[in-house]
Amino acid sequence: MPQPADAAIHLIDMIYGSLFGECSWQGFLDAVAKTSPDGKAALHYHDLASPVAHVPYISGFTKDEVDQFSNHFASVNPWIPRMGLVPVGRGLCGEDIFARKNLVKTEFYNDWLKRQAGCETSIGVSIIREEARTFILSTATSSSDPVRNRKAAERYTLLAPHLKRAFDFIRKRDLLAPDNQALRTLFDSIGAGLIYVSDKRKVRWSNRTAENIIAAGFPFRVAADGRISIRCQKSAAAFEWLASRHDGQRGPYTAIFQGDGKEGSYRLTIVRLQSSAFTEFLEGPTVAVIAEPMVAAPLKDRQNALMETSKLTVTEIKVALSVASGNTPREVATAYQISYETVRTHLRNIYSKLGVNSQVALAALLLGS
Repeated sequence: MPQPADAAIHLIDMIYGSLFGECSWQGFLDAVAKTSPDGKAALHYHDLASPVAHVPYISGFTKDEVDQFSNHFASVNPWIPRMGLVPVGRGLCGEDIFARKNLVKTEFYNDWLKRQAGCETSIGVSIIREEARTFILSTATSSSDPVRNRKAAERYTLLAPHLKRAFDFIRKRDLLAPDNQALRTLFDSIGAGLIYVSDKRKVRWSNRTAENIIAAGFPFRVAADGRISIRCQKSAAAFEWLASRHDGQRGPYTAIFQGDGKEGSYRLTIVRLQSSAFTEFLEGPTVAVIAEPMVAAPLKDRQNALMETSKLTVTEIKVALSVASGNTPREVATAYQISYETVRTHLRNIYSKLGVNSQVALAALLLGS
């Protein structure tokens, strides 16, 4: 029989192959599962503060088995509460954590592990532990042979440092990915502020426009400790939801936030970014907060000229500049707290005074050189 070190060599190669795109994490997990009789493998993490398990990568388990585990059986799994006492990086059999004579009496064993998964125990290793969260590689197996399972556990001990190194690399790569000149230039060129924020409301990254908005303190501000606060209560609540670790609907949130005459109005968009399971486990979710002024900065320079040459009123100028900046009439109505019909009336007057007949023509006139 191959020794654990011999059997681990191929799996270690696959870890680095998955990291650099030569193969996949799914392929790695499939290979891990095959090292144990009737093996069903998973890369998963557990937060002791939550009864719900997160299982982003599986091999051999059915969707129904994973759903039932995540939604109920993880909360009655006798191994999980003891994970905080397990040494990180050491491969262990289930019996090392919870005696088998007690395991076979549990709901977890009888109703899920044995009945649904067709397995007797599990072998695994805690790869990373931070606070109450633990990231685990484990394989459920039909083997109850302690000698065979012990050898498998030794193999997991050999894999653990390589998995941790790979996950640390992924975390740094994903977190540094936004920090590139192309992204800064894109958002700065359209006058939009972009901030990446952690689940603890800490700013991870921002472009130059966002830094100027932060300095002005509207529509959000950043405290000395790096935490962002959004002055719109509904937007702040949406941010808290999107930045939370719990599951649920996470569609983008958009709102128009009106300030006083000096502060202007902004369209705020808050989006939960898609991160790798590893990065989200280690660093928490990342949320992008985008602040777009309802009137683009370059257009403000045209305000005096418009007042002098076109006889537009102050309100008509605001509407014209806002529409030319790409906002819809309904968004303009929301921003300036006037009715949609009032905006349409202003637009008809603007078209007449400027000699145009559409929003496109208005934008072309105001944006032209």
